[in-house]
Amino acid sequence: MRSSPQDPEVQGNLNPVPATQSPLPPRHRVQRVLHRGIVSGAIPGGTRLVQSVIARELAVGTRQVREGLVDLAAEGLVRIDGRGAAVVRELCQSDLEDIYQIRILLEPVGAARGASLATEETMLRAAALLAAMKSETDAGRWADLDAAFHCVIGGPDSSPRLTGMLENLRELSARYVRHSIAAAPGRIRESSAEHEEIMRAVLAGDPMAAADATLRHLDGTVRALRVRRLRRPARSLAG
Repeated sequence: MRSSPQDPEVQGNLNPVPATQSPLPPRHRVQRVLHRGIVSGAIPGGTRLVQSVIARELAVGTRQVREGLVDLAAEGLVRIDGRGAAVVRELCQSDLEDIYQIRILLEPVGAARGASLATEETMLRAAALLAAMKSETDAGRWADLDAAFHCVIGGPDSSPRLTGMLENLRELSARYVRHSIAAAPGRIRESSAEHEEIMRAVLAGDPMAAADATLRHLDGTVRALRVRRLRRPARSLAG
């Protein structure tokens, strides 16, 4: 099947971890490389993930590629049709609403738990991330720091089940956060103020205030994205 500008294929530049340097099984190596490319935006939405091309690029078998794609589909990053063809999910309004409706329910719970269990080490790590975010100008790296901040604030050891769900939601959100920052750089300033409000609540050991501040922060991100077009033309990754 030939690709069109609206239906690009991944054709290289996957930047794989060399097999000799990676102890991961092939299936997990495929999942990790593609996951990193999708979440970072290097492999844009709408890209067809051709198994034979990926297998050649990563020096693995097509079976391991299929298994890795199934893992990515379970994470919500890829959709697989009835014929087994995999395509990176595009940014869209319905997906945005779905992700953030669930995250708005769960993230304040994590922040409240974090405020109850915060340690000096946790606060130092969160403060370092806030400082890094203030000086970061790259949308991709800023989104990574944003996700790390929420992970630290949420107290990753408080509930493994909640932590796992939130990690997946944050990864799905990261693509939208990048879009928000790239489309409206002023959103960084607003988000920084919201992060500081969350930080103050956690430092005060106030679970309710931490939850409320987190809720307002997520609502601000959703509102910023609702007023902008989410779909952008996907580009081909030419080797």
